[in-house]
Amino acid sequence: MTALDEALAAAATGTAPDTVALMRILMEATTEAAARDGLAAMQAAHAGDAEAAAALGRVAALWAATPGAWDAVRNTVARIAHRPPGDGPDAVLTYWAASFDRLVAAQPEASVALYSLGSPAVLAAATDEIVALMDRWGLLAPAGHVLDLGCGIGRFLQALAPRVAHVTGLDISAGMVAEARRRCAGLGKVTVRQGSGRDLAGVADDSLDLVLAADVFPYLVEAGGGLAEAHVAEAARVLGPGGSLLILNYSYRGDAAADRAAVMASAVAHGFAVERAGTRDFALWDGAAFLLRRFPAR
Repeated sequence: MTALDEALAAAATGTAPDTVALMRILMEATTEAAARDGLAAMQAAHAGDAEAAAALGRVAALWAATPGAWDAVRNTVARIAHRPPGDGPDAVLTYWAASFDRLVAAQPEASVALYSLGSPAVLAAATDEIVALMDRWGLLAPAGHVLDLGCGIGRFLQALAPRVAHVTGLDISAGMVAEARRRCAGLGKVTVRQGSGRDLAGVADDSLDLVLAADVFPYLVEAGGGLAEAHVAEAARVLGPGGSLLILNYSYRGDAAADRAAVMASAVAHGFAVERAGTRDFALWDGAAFLLRRFPAR
């Protein structure tokens, strides 16, 4: 079975969000025609299976509604150059900063969420779903101060600004920072600046109510050098008592148990209680949520 066959078979199960299922099909196909033919063949093969037919039908409908999906996914993947193995943390951070500079210039929406398929509408819907859950979990308040770590093009900055007192975006990519500033121009409650990827230098102690890290920790885990745990420690420093750290995806290694163990260990070490440990809460994305709450006293 080829990688495309596996992606198509997975789409038929309906276990992944439709956006993710289509993204994987487009990533594995050698040509757009191969992806279309494979999806059509899979639909024909499962015509008698109501659940599989419905799942594949949703994926096909999503593709029809996002005609630029093939180009967005393939162009984004093509701009991620091979990185030599054995690099240290600084080299990895430099690599990803340069990569995201390239990606945001070519495909802004896909550069921050490949499952958006390059569609502003899909990205906005996914962002709104995440923010709605954050609100339901009690993480947003009119007087709240928020840090969006790895803010990308500013999608959460725009969504959170009407709900909180102030939101700061931090990113290692100069291109991302420039794009976020452009998109957030005129939003008085938003600050965007470039960070080092090594710490939260410049953020005052006990100054925040929430640190959001959506698809950021996987790059810290990959960089090694203790950067992931260092950022948990930094979150503990900048959050006030009872403040929250929301990590959406801890790594891309495909080991949920290892991720839970790593987050639990960091939480214990830095004074957090764990309220969510890798839960899959989203309909439009397969991200795993880790919600840590800082103890009232250090």
